Amino acid sequence: MFSKITIRNQLFFLAASTFVLLVVIFLVFYSQNKHIIKQKNDEYTLNMISQLQHDISSYKNSMDNLLMNIAYNPDMQEFMLEKDYGKKYEISKKIGSVLNNARLMKDGIVDVIVVGNSGNFYSTFGGNEYVTKYQQLFSATPFITGLKEVKYGSNIAGSHFFIAGLSIFAAYDPEFIGKQIGYCYLVIDAKEIAPISVPKIDGEEMKFYLIDRDHQLFSSNDMASGKEITDFLHTAENLEGQSATLMLNGERNIVHTERIPELGGTIISAVSEKALYAEIRELRLNVFYLLLTAMFILSLPFTLIMNNLMKPIRQLANFIKGIRTQQSVAPKENIHLEGYFEMTILSSKLNTMFNEIDSLTQNLIQTNVQLYKVEIEKKQAELAFLQSQINPHFLYNTFEMIKGMASIKGVPEIKELVQDLSRIFRYSIKGAEEVLLQEELDMISAYLRIQKARFKERFDIQLDISSDALKCLVPRMILQPIVENAIIHGLEPLTMKGLLLITAEIDPFHRLIIRVTDNGVGMHDDVVASMNASRDRGQHIGIHNVANRIKFMCGDEFGITILSVENQGTEVVMQLPFKGEDYVQSPAS
Repeated sequence: MFSKITIRNQLFFLAASTFVLLVVIFLVFYSQNKHIIKQKNDEYTLNMISQLQHDISSYKNSMDNLLMNIAYNPDMQEFMLEKDYGKKYEISKKIGSVLNNARLMKDGIVDVIVVGNSGNFYSTFGGNEYVTKYQQLFSATPFITGLKEVKYGSNIAGSHFFIAGLSIFAAYDPEFIGKQIGYCYLVIDAKEIAPISVPKIDGEEMKFYLIDRDHQLFSSNDMASGKEITDFLHTAENLEGQSATLMLNGERNIVHTERIPELGGTIISAVSEKALYAEIRELRLNVFYLLLTAMFILSLPFTLIMNNLMKPIRQLANFIKGIRTQQSVAPKENIHLEGYFEMTILSSKLNTMFNEIDSLTQNLIQTNVQLYKVEIEKKQAELAFLQSQINPHFLYNTFEMIKGMASIKGVPEIKELVQDLSRIFRYSIKGAEEVLLQEELDMISAYLRIQKARFKERFDIQLDISSDALKCLVPRMILQPIVENAIIHGLEPLTMKGLLLITAEIDPFHRLIIRVTDNGVGMHDDVVASMNASRDRGQHIGIHNVANRIKFMCGDEFGITILSVENQGTEVVMQLPFKGEDYVQSPAS
């Protein structure tokens, strides 16, 4: 009975069972716990970073106050300005006590140095020769540099320190008040600015890295070094206020980055995902075993369902294969599928469909036979029509005979007209689809000579063609319909003497622009708009056909534009692509 249940119900049962197991096992026991642990870690990390920022800010404020107190101590101001060696020595005893007390006031202060513009200086530990080269960095506002090299020898460990300093301005001596008189410096041990102490996560400390304004690492609880840690810090430093997951020491780490405004640097925290999620790794393993058990349990009904599904499908595949070997659309025998209820319906529908295909195929064959007969009759009619046409060579010979008779009878005008007519006839029916503009103009010249013979002095003709334009390829027979339209509809009705102007040039957009202009009777705006919209095909079918040929051969961006003013004249502008003598048309075109 199970095999008679619909495929939909069987698949629903399988999907529902799998869905419930996945939701219960993965979402409840793993995904939720992982999300909560990460959220708590983010909160803890941000609190630690905030505490470090607070410690650094507090330390910076203490340094600022200490610098201001030293800089504007009356004895310090007097020492800066004193030039008498004896007095300077006496004052140095006083400021020496002040500076040594200042060095001991805060952990991390290695040396206190004052340097006057007059050459007076005092250093509690002899570092003045190293710090003075950085004096251009300091102004009236206290400022802390990045790590700078200051060598104290074996007395003080390390050779790179922060330098906090400011410019000293006279505040008491009326002669110098407001003038810059020297500098005050504090040399600070970087590790004392913000000591890092964090608890361990699964035996591994959360890593913190403090970077100065010169992108140098000045404090960290991670002793690792090398290119990998350098690349990691460079990538993390660019996050600025964001969190991301980066690789460090071959492990994925959750990284947070925040700015240290007081130092112009960055705090970077990193915690290994492996350590962070260590507590739920065992849970993940248990879930994996549970999933294996569930998959084994589900394999029994799944196997039953698959067998029930695949058997009729194999029958159907073999049936289709049999049809292919018959080399026929419709099978010789009907198909009978056993299995699902839907498969029984499918086999019935397939049999019905194949019967209909067979019927339609017979009808199609009969229809095609009729169409082939009609096509053959059509071809026979076309052949008869072509056979009835006048052989062009007969016309050529006739033109030559008339030209010879005109020459014999002494009528050169008829000879020239027949010669021009013969040239136009040959040009229009023989040759390439595209020709040089020079060839097209030669044909137009022959056409205009015939029209001039008819209209005598009714209009003048002017040509203004650039040398580059003459070498362009254009579609054959595009000028004659335009010129004929200008003469018949523009100049012939004109009561005064007319002018026909043909120009051609290459525009700045590398297009060939041909203009045919007349000063004839012109057209109404409605007629011009209709022609430009390709709606008026009555008296101007020649222009319409030329426009369509240009668009077909050159593209929709090219074509014809008509400009006309009633009783003033008409201008037809043709835009074509520039194709020089070296242009080679592709076979596809």
